[in-house]
Amino acid sequence: MHIYKKLYCDKKTEPQKKKIIRKIKYHGGLFNIYVIVVSAGKDYFEMIPGHQFKQKAYPIKDLMIIGLAGSYDDAIDLVTRMIEDFSAKYGTYQFKKFLMNEKEMNFTGYNRK
Repeated sequence: MHIYKKLYCDKKTEPQKKKIIRKIKYHGGLFNIYVIVVSAGKDYFEMIPGHQFKQKAYPIKDLMIIGLAGSYDDAIDLVTRMIEDFSAKYGTYQFKKFLMNEKEMNFTGYNRK
């Protein structure tokens, strides 16, 4: 599991982000939380409901968590804000390849040797 160093959070999840990350890591129950991850396919992001992480078999090893939201509507707003920020930073809406090329700098867990 890799976490974006500048993790995006809404007002509800900002004070609880360490607790939420710990619950994801140890398959704790997360209700009314949406976890926004970088998509493994062609899409940019996936919004995963927090209750899915309760399953012990859910594959969290390769997840790249980029945001946390307290409701579905907040998750949509957060994704919109992320797209605006990333397109401004990289100068294009095709920012996923730039983000993945710099994943050692942007995500935790890649600097280990």
